[in-house]
Amino acid sequence: MNKHKLIVNNIKINAIFLVLLILNIILYAFLIRYYFTNYDFDISLRSLSNIATMISAIILFGFISTRLPQFRKFGDSSIYEVSYLLLFGMLSIVISYFNKSTNTETFFAPYLEMFKILSIMIIFTLIATKIKSFKDILNGKITRRNQLICLVIFTALGCIASKYHVYVGDTPANVRCLIIMIGGLFGGPVVGIPSAIISGGFRYIQGGVTAFPCAVTTVIAGIIGSLIYVWNGKKFINNVPAVLLMFLFTGFEMLMIVMLTPDYISFPFITDIYPLMLFASVIGMVLFLMIVREGRIKKKEISYEELRFKEMENSLYELSEKVEELEDEIESLRNEDSD
Repeated sequence: MNKHKLIVNNIKINAIFLVLLILNIILYAFLIRYYFTNYDFDISLRSLSNIATMISAIILFGFISTRLPQFRKFGDSSIYEVSYLLLFGMLSIVISYFNKSTNTETFFAPYLEMFKILSIMIIFTLIATKIKSFKDILNGKITRRNQLICLVIFTALGCIASKYHVYVGDTPANVRCLIIMIGGLFGGPVVGIPSAIISGGFRYIQGGVTAFPCAVTTVIAGIIGSLIYVWNGKKFINNVPAVLLMFLFTGFEMLMIVMLTPDYISFPFITDIYPLMLFASVIGMVLFLMIVREGRIKKKEISYEELRFKEMENSLYELSEKVEELEDEIESLRNEDSD
């Protein structure tokens, strides 16, 4: 990619972020007006206790996860990967325990349930990384077959995310747009756009007052992810822009609900689910980036081994050429002596 085209593509990506930022500002203006006229902030002491407990659990598991890379020293990467699976499994069990031990109507219980769903999705994603096609795309080996297999994976995950959601009162929240956005950023238009259309159609068939705006934003998520993938040189964007993208897109998703449904439905709806959706989108993207980072680390290790092997092959080839030259010289010297 030449320098001019790279600059133009960066401008296009920045334009997407700028438009999403402006739309988020519009959403916040609507929300501020609504909050000051209709919303009462009431967080109980028990809710604060649940928040503190959950934060402590996340810090503890975060500390454990920083020690997991030490398992690489054993030379078997499967130990390291299984440890991550066990970590997420333990975290899901802990969340289930806290969710049962607290009143499900409290402020933080939906966040516990959402994190459990995220953990399950990440476990599915970790399992998917064992599929050769997924590994190939993660390591830059992009073929139509690999993309089609990843299309099936992300479409299935998108439909599962629509089916399994968390209720805040009577309002459902899920991570469908997160899955579809990741699919577009990961596999480009071949993965992102078809999976978005299928998952969006599945959401629309489920029905409900927000079926249409949710289906539309799902398709837009796949398109945006795919465009950024193409403009970014057919590779996943960096960590901070990826997290920021999901933060801004979640706001855009809420604005679409405001614009496409009546006020008496939309504002109570997004008031209930916006913080939870924001939490799920940002944390979910961070967890997926951990998987991408591990894949890139493995790629570097394999590339180094392949490079060393190639260097040895080249050295042997050069030595064999020198041996042949020496044999020719010896043969010519023998011919001169015989003459």
